[in-house]
Amino acid sequence: MHVPLSSLRLEGDHLDLDFGVFDWLDAQPGVTLRDTYDARLRLVREAERLGFARYHLAEHHATPLGLAPSPAVFLAAAARETSTIRLAATTFITPLYDPLRLVEEIAMLDQLSGGRLEIGVGRGSSPIEAGMFGLDAEAAKARFLRDWPAMLDALRSGRFVRPREGTGVADGGSTAASPPVDLFVRPLQTPHPPLWYPTSNAESIPRLVTEGYHVLFGFGFSSPPLEVMREHATVFLRESAEVDASVAAAGPRRFGMVRHVYVGRDDAEAVETAREALAVHYDSFTHLWRAAGSERFTGPLDDLEDLVDRHLLFVGSAPTVAEQVTHAVRESGVNYVAGAFAWGSLSEQQSARSMQRFAREVMPIVHAGLEHPKVD
Repeated sequence: MHVPLSSLRLEGDHLDLDFGVFDWLDAQPGVTLRDTYDARLRLVREAERLGFARYHLAEHHATPLGLAPSPAVFLAAAARETSTIRLAATTFITPLYDPLRLVEEIAMLDQLSGGRLEIGVGRGSSPIEAGMFGLDAEAAKARFLRDWPAMLDALRSGRFVRPREGTGVADGGSTAASPPVDLFVRPLQTPHPPLWYPTSNAESIPRLVTEGYHVLFGFGFSSPPLEVMREHATVFLRESAEVDASVAAAGPRRFGMVRHVYVGRDDAEAVETAREALAVHYDSFTHLWRAAGSERFTGPLDDLEDLVDRHLLFVGSAPTVAEQVTHAVRESGVNYVAGAFAWGSLSEQQSARSMQRFAREVMPIVHAGLEHPKVD
């Protein structure tokens, strides 16, 4: 079974499919932290040069999986190194911030980037990391539900009203301890930068449709099957198009997937290199869970070839990866693919070459293939 071309939105004569870069900014064996930051900034510049739409950066704490505990700091550096690529924190874990402080940092970052910021938000996927800040999972959820609406309203209005503790309701400044705050640092984009929400929870999709979010549904080797993604992508893209038509939205909504990518010079080299890199990356991915003695995410990872066969990784030569991506997009119905090109033991040079091959040799084939319906 495949998704008919008619179910994928077209712009003019071209399929409305976009590509971005996703980065955990994970540790690389034998590379210093300073060199890692410098290498990733060069990667962002190269992604811009190659025409990727945006650069997504994850937030993690006290783990080799993520060396950007403050995405805003790294994205501020990236903003001054680039001029066109959009910069998406994916995500700001909002329960870990004072809401006023994060509102001001978001606004400042949007100004520094010339209006290229995009905001991913969430309550965080790791209860272990939340615990480092004195929060359990329920407290993190409650804080997200309480603070994020107030933050979004402040970005729109230029006035921050702190919610009362234990509620999702702003106090309106009725108490001396919490008067409204007029903001003199406002985002460049109005009413606010575009919003992203990463999720694998289908129940959140109706809310994300009505509230104007773009969605990343599933991450790499922990993603749901393509047929599950297709079901939710179809609903999201259809209903968001209806919502956006009524408010004259600036552009199409994105429903995307994140995939680890390695495009090698040939299939054999790609598989060999990716297998070693994935083992290192998975060790970082499971670090906190293993340290906590948790059984979650600590079992052995499936064999690389099995992950590729299940469309959870894109690995191979350029023609092979083009076929993998075309199949995954056609079967899932997504209109956005964010590729992770730097992970595990991949060197800066390997990541850059992989990204170059993807942009120059894979993306054109994917676009061409999707513009012609598959014949069974």
